[in-house]
Amino acid sequence: MNLLHDSWILFDFKRKSHNPDLHQFFSKKFKSNEQIKRIYKETGHYFSLMENESARIIWIDEYPLLLIKKDVLTFLGVPKTTISRDTSKDVWSGTGKKLTFQSEKMKAVTVLARKVSFVDSTVLILGKTGVGKSHIAKLIHQHSHRSNMQFVTVNCSSIPESLIEAELFGYTAGSFTGGHKGGKQGIFQSVSGGTIFLDEIGEMPFHLQAKLLEVIQENQIRPIGSARSIPVDVRIIAATNRDLEEMVKKKLFREDLFYRLNVVPIHIPSLSERKEDLEVLITYFSEIFSKKYEVQKVFTPEAISAFYQYDWPGNVRELENIIERLFVTVEDSTISLKDLPERFSALSINFNNEAPLPPFLPLKEAKRQFEEDLISRAFNIYKNTYKVAEVLRVNQSTIARKVKELREKGEL
Repeated sequence: MNLLHDSWILFDFKRKSHNPDLHQFFSKKFKSNEQIKRIYKETGHYFSLMENESARIIWIDEYPLLLIKKDVLTFLGVPKTTISRDTSKDVWSGTGKKLTFQSEKMKAVTVLARKVSFVDSTVLILGKTGVGKSHIAKLIHQHSHRSNMQFVTVNCSSIPESLIEAELFGYTAGSFTGGHKGGKQGIFQSVSGGTIFLDEIGEMPFHLQAKLLEVIQENQIRPIGSARSIPVDVRIIAATNRDLEEMVKKKLFREDLFYRLNVVPIHIPSLSERKEDLEVLITYFSEIFSKKYEVQKVFTPEAISAFYQYDWPGNVRELENIIERLFVTVEDSTISLKDLPERFSALSINFNNEAPLPPFLPLKEAKRQFEEDLISRAFNIYKNTYKVAEVLRVNQSTIARKVKELREKGEL
């Protein structure tokens, strides 16, 4: 787990070594979860005091450590190559997949997610279907003091209403026909110490919302058929694609539960609001499916341009599914506009739609700008002058020369 701010790192100057994995470091030094939990809070407090500082010695249970900015680590003789990579583009979500982005909007989301991971506040993740709410939930758990405990996802819309209460809260022996003879622990009890992610919380039956409120307020559950409450220790992260405030007005969602869940809201923007992430997402998914299906494919500039113009109602999940389908169904090594689903065919092609050329620009200058923009976009996607040359159908030496010129000008 990285520190709260990507520009800072923990340095153990007694051993002359740095450790970007804060949780692993604390777990080795301090054994009990309560101790680690307290230390997280102490460390988070130091960050709030270090806005204008480059380094500070801190004492954690009489053990001296140095919090230091990465850009001054060279003074300590730490090679830059050993410093953990910037997570602004690649954040492991704990699913084997990366939360990949380069937009400022998503960077702000992950910064907030890391901040709340240091405390046990209830988090409500908001966003449309397919934006990656579960990835953010797993990211929060992975960076928390509960990361070595269970993380369980409960999709409130997929469990039948007749079963969801028993699944969440458990039941005692003889509570109902067909149950286990000795009763059964619910998810809240079995995951005690860990994190429960309640996805699609807006679909939770109204009559169960009061029991969930009791878990949040009192840290206890009451199984079906039991008159006795059982203490539990869980962190609750909820998510929804619905407007809970509107549901509260319509008496479809409890107002008190809404405010208990909405302690720290995290809104994930739709893909249409952050199209600058398309570039790294297309590259990432292309790499994934190249390895999975053992094929190499590239997209033509026309196909990429169509991706930028499309609104992506299904968000990142739709993009991933489309790229996988194209890697499976397209026989050629190049994926062109004609290979895209029918809904893309009506899109007009405009390679420079994000930054249109000014009117009456001299033709020679317009050609130069268009060529540089085209090469820059293609290189950012394929990362290889040979592939760019293949897609644009020119000599590789021409692309290599143009890329060098763009880099010298600081435009690539």
